[in-house]
Amino acid sequence: MSLPLLAELKRRRVFRALVGYGLAAFAVLQISEPVMHGLHWPESVLSYVVVALALGFPIVVGLAWIFDVNARGIERTRFASPMAAPGRARVALVLAGIGLLAATPGLTWYFLWRGRDRPATDLPRAASVAVLPFVNHSDDKENEYFSDGMTEEIINGLANVEGVRVVARTSAFSFKGKNLNVRKIGEELNVSAVLEGSVRRDGNRLRVFAQLIGVADGYHMWSKTYDRELKNVFAVEDELAAAIVQALTPKLVADRPLVQPTTASTEAHDLYLKGRYLWNQRTEETLRKAKGFFERAIALDPDFALAHSGLADCYSLFMDYSGARAADVLPKAKAHALKAIELDDALAEGHASLGAISEHDYDWETAERELKRAIELRPGYATAHQWYSEVLSAKGRLPEARAEAERARQLDPTSPIVNHILAIAFFNSRDYDRSVQQSIKTLELDPNFQPATAFLVIGHLHAGRTAEAMAVLEGRTTSILQPLRVQVLVARGDRTEAQRLLAEIEGRATAWFPRGALAAAHLALGEKEEAFAWLDKGVEGKDSLLPMTIKSSRTWDPIRSDPRFRKVLQRMNLD
Repeated sequence: MSLPLLAELKRRRVFRALVGYGLAAFAVLQISEPVMHGLHWPESVLSYVVVALALGFPIVVGLAWIFDVNARGIERTRFASPMAAPGRARVALVLAGIGLLAATPGLTWYFLWRGRDRPATDLPRAASVAVLPFVNHSDDKENEYFSDGMTEEIINGLANVEGVRVVARTSAFSFKGKNLNVRKIGEELNVSAVLEGSVRRDGNRLRVFAQLIGVADGYHMWSKTYDRELKNVFAVEDELAAAIVQALTPKLVADRPLVQPTTASTEAHDLYLKGRYLWNQRTEETLRKAKGFFERAIALDPDFALAHSGLADCYSLFMDYSGARAADVLPKAKAHALKAIELDDALAEGHASLGAISEHDYDWETAERELKRAIELRPGYATAHQWYSEVLSAKGRLPEARAEAERARQLDPTSPIVNHILAIAFFNSRDYDRSVQQSIKTLELDPNFQPATAFLVIGHLHAGRTAEAMAVLEGRTTSILQPLRVQVLVARGDRTEAQRLLAEIEGRATAWFPRGALAAAHLALGEKEEAFAWLDKGVEGKDSLLPMTIKSSRTWDPIRSDPRFRKVLQRMNLD
């Protein structure tokens, strides 16, 4: 380029126009990407925008050469010296070259290097993902059960892939409805990618949008919109799960469908999703409604293994949430769990259900076998690890129990129950400081989670911090905490008040209290006969809380050498 031409380019402020346009193009890109993904447009649209902006560089160069913007308006620019004017062809060639050179770095970065600027997603930690609850965009807001159900089925499908760590449902759903930055969520859940999306159901049509976002840099790693018929929901879930695996670990190819059709009946599947949606809310009322939906699903498809597993889970939870007698619900729960396994021996949920039911029934060998099988089928199944930790605690295998609880927490880091089971593992190991710390973490996740409050109290008490234990109980009137108050009053030296409170508790005919907690309250008062009476009632009623600590807790040390205590353990199949 000759010096006169370069001087002319400077005089016409061509380079200044290039810089201004470059900054404007960058701003447009920054705005376009989130807007396009918010409107569910495909990734290719952004590529077209980039190309259009790149083509604008030569145009800007040409316009800056021809026109000048000044106080008088827009004027055509003329050469400073007509004698020095180069040929038009030469000028056009130079201007086009400058424009293309200005566009080249941006095009190169976007199409060649953009994917390489994501260091976190190329590390081993990259194969970890949290699937956030899909947003229900249907006109009928009651369809939320469907969007939640799809999310859970995608989570379960990804959990089947060895080499990919997927955050469990409880932790992923703890962010439902919260307007938080996706990168912040990913950092809190310790994953490298987050999947978010939406579901719109309109009659027999289904529209699903999903996008995978890298946590380290906020880039969209993948996105797609699916428009299908409702009957193809399993195919959509499988395609989506496979695309996630491919985006996270390009070298990993699934050798089988990740999401298998579980029933040929679209209506039965819909009823199952409604049942699971209610079951996950875990109240006596929602459990009874869930039971009805599972039964209707089975009526439509008697071979629907997942529905049998769901019905088994309902019956087993009735003990904890409605005070149902073990003899009334455990046989029904077991029958449906066995039916689920008979229909599909590779169903992790069926084996886990049978394991949990066997735990309630004090059948520890079956519980361990079935839970290990569930974990073998789905290593990322956090609930199976949690239940297995409970079984190991009951059997006194404390290091293993803690390892399983830790594994469950890795998979489901914000689940209150999972964090609580880890607190119990520390408690059984008599590491009371760590048990207290873990109980505090659990209550930070859910301040109303009463089991964590109970173990916070008993942890302080066993650590010799009576004042702290009483401070936790201040203002708390929940019935299940009152037997603990008796123990704290005894430790504080207020025996008379402790006896009065215990008599009041036992006089409440309508209130339900854990039998083991009442036995421990009597034992704190030195009343061994009454303690054994309540232990016998607890064993007879299949108290589900008692087995987890009876072999290890310091609570029972005063009667551990008593022959009657060994008989209690034998009745619980723990000796």
